Amino acid sequence: MPNDTVNRMVNEKVAGADILKIQTAEALEEAARKLRMADVSAKGEHVKQILQDVEDRVNQFKADVGAGYHTMEADYHKRAEPVEHIIIDHPIPSVLIAAGIGALIGMLILKARD
Repeated sequence: MPNDTVNRMVNEKVAGADILKIQTAEALEEAARKLRMADVSAKGEHVKQILQDVEDRVNQFKADVGAGYHTMEADYHKRAEPVEHIIIDHPIPSVLIAAGIGALIGMLILKARD
C-alpha cells in the first residue's frame, strides 16, 4: 500500500475529527453562554436540560470519532490483506526479497560511512 494513500486516509479522518471537535467546542460554548444568561432563579430543570444537551453532543462526537476510527482501520486491513496473502502464499520468495533488501540497505549504509 503506497505511503501517500495511507497519508491521504489519515488526513481525511483527522480533518473529519477536527470538524467534530469544533462542533463540540461550539456546543460547549453555547451551553456556557446559556448558563451565564440563565437567571439565578432559573429552575433546575432548565439547567439540567442545558447540561443534557451538551452531554448528548459530546456523546455524538465520541460516537462519530469511534466510527471514523473503525472505518479507517477497516480500510487499512482491506488494503493490507492482499500483501499478507502474497507473503503467506509465497513465503520463500518473500523471505529472499526481504533478505535482499536488507543486504542492499546494509551495503548502502557501509558505503555511506566511507
